[in-house]
Amino acid sequence: MRPRGPGSARAALLSAVVLMAAAFVLSSNGPSRPPGNLSSNARVLSRRRSLRTLAASTCNEFGSLACPSSTASGEITTDDCRLDDGSFVDLVQFQGAAGQTVTIDMTSNAFDTYLFLLDPSPAVVATNDDFGGTTNSRITFTLPTSGTWTIGATSLQANQVGTYTLTLQCAAGPATTPTPTPIVAPPAPTATPIAGPCTANATTLCLNNGRFRVQATYSTAAGQSGPGMAVTRTTDTGVFWFFSANNIEVIVKVVNACTFTAAPRYWVFAGGLTNVSVELTVTDTRTGTVRTYRNPQNTPFAPVQDTNAFATCP
Repeated sequence: MRPRGPGSARAALLSAVVLMAAAFVLSSNGPSRPPGNLSSNARVLSRRRSLRTLAASTCNEFGSLACPSSTASGEITTDDCRLDDGSFVDLVQFQGAAGQTVTIDMTSNAFDTYLFLLDPSPAVVATNDDFGGTTNSRITFTLPTSGTWTIGATSLQANQVGTYTLTLQCAAGPATTPTPTPIVAPPAPTATPIAGPCTANATTLCLNNGRFRVQATYSTAAGQSGPGMAVTRTTDTGVFWFFSANNIEVIVKVVNACTFTAAPRYWVFAGGLTNVSVELTVTDTRTGTVRTYRNPQNTPFAPVQDTNAFATCP
């Protein structure tokens, strides 16, 4: 992936990776090791140091992708910029609009992939190594600003070359602003009809025999935001992850308590393993009634035990 691009912009982007990689690596201890035999933390720190050296290099050129959807095949070669740990990197750009949620996938049968996402400033705002139990990579991120965004496509290990595929998907939507409202009591339900039955997908749970649509969004203090990725566990229960499929953030269930004659209801219970801002939305697709639960930024997720959630039995 080697179309032409200005050297000064390339230098600024490589410098940004240098400066911002510290946001993802806190420390690296232990004796030095030869390239290709580094721990995960040492490897990223090594990349941070070597990218400083490569900031003015002409060894890399920009590829391009475009919203709303595009795919390109590329190749990591020994002509690309080489980092101190022996890995190589390609830079690929796209034009993004504030409020868009982008999903970037990097797949390869030749090596273990690794992704960076840089904003227009440029600053590193997201990274990913493995996704979905594979050695492929995925970043899902809601863009807070419009401009030229840059993808860094590289390998996790040193001295790896080969072909890869990069895919960009862009979904339009308003920019999300965290609402610092603590969960004091469940909000009053609204009755805005939402057309169609629940359809489960990567960001949607369909619980209690598919009647209730459950979705989550998140934002961090550093400005990263996006939809929660949904995983169904039982017919009534599911979970969401934000940053890695191995790192569950929220669990939620919808319980049919319509047999309670005194107060027949559908109950909503949720718990979190996070302190980022979370908005959890539960919709009764039969009636259009919606419940929204929010957790404020930098606050441990408060349990939701709403036994008055939906008076929409049966």
